[in-house]
Amino acid sequence: MKLKQIAEAANTSISTVSRVLNNKEGVGKEKRGLIEKLLIESGFYNKTYKMSNDMKRIAIIVPDLKNPFFSEIVKKITEEARKKSYQVLIFDTDEDFNNETDSIDSIIKSNILGVIMCISGGPDSEKNIKKLDDYSIPFVLFDRELDFYHDGVFLDDFKAGFLATEALIKENHKNIGILVGNFKHKNMHNRFLGYCHALKTYNMEINSNFIYEIDLEIEDGYNVAKDIFSKKNNLTAILSCSNLITLGFIKYQNKNNLQNLISIIGFDNPDYFNILNLNISCISRSISEMGSIAAKMLFKKLDGNTKHTQKIIITPTLELNGSEK
Repeated sequence: MKLKQIAEAANTSISTVSRVLNNKEGVGKEKRGLIEKLLIESGFYNKTYKMSNDMKRIAIIVPDLKNPFFSEIVKKITEEARKKSYQVLIFDTDEDFNNETDSIDSIIKSNILGVIMCISGGPDSEKNIKKLDDYSIPFVLFDRELDFYHDGVFLDDFKAGFLATEALIKENHKNIGILVGNFKHKNMHNRFLGYCHALKTYNMEINSNFIYEIDLEIEDGYNVAKDIFSKKNNLTAILSCSNLITLGFIKYQNKNNLQNLISIIGFDNPDYFNILNLNISCISRSISEMGSIAAKMLFKKLDGNTKHTQKIIITPTLELNGSEK
């Protein structure tokens, strides 16, 4: 039974059913009891969850928990949630839109009050966002934007791509490649656009042979390094748009004694880069700040303290550690 059918069976509106589903006030006792009965029978939530007034839960949806960026985001959101006495459920979609859909469906049935989410499906994820809207579940996006206007906190990815490419140009590199994730993700596309704008600004050619659109995995960074070095295509510098891609690229270099043959600037600087003395130049941002902002945005929505859409853009910082030379 769908939400619309439950509303019809209870002779009420979908918004009233959503209020009951999310344990909000404004519904009479008799009507609430009828709707709860229909929701339970339909499997939308377990009665033990609904009857526990102490259980305040939010969900975090991330594409890849093994990525240190997302792990740090989750840690910070969890810290902020603890201050507000919220429990946190974590969903890892493994960069799969179908897994994201399953996560959203589980959230809808689990009496979760709000969601902080990094999408996996690019524009397709708008379907899942709409589900949250339909069930009146507040949400905040982070890291990956959609073309539609939603609450969220994001990096100025265009500026980041420009700054990193410009730094390589200023080191007199003429053949600069880019390792970028799937263009369906707006953050990756914007980093690429920033890269292109920097080349155009300095009257340099955009060479399609230097553009590598790959998955955001260590293995893909490793394989693209293998391809680049085997082609001997005169690349002297690389902009890597993901920390895992960067790690894979460096792994291939080190394994084959090819260190320092190609300069590189990456995104983010995980602790293990410093532990391994990799000295990677990178675009840096306060990941903890991003997590904290996302959490506080959601709590304001849950507390009813904001009715306006907020989009917060974090300014990137260029951190030069020598690998750009």
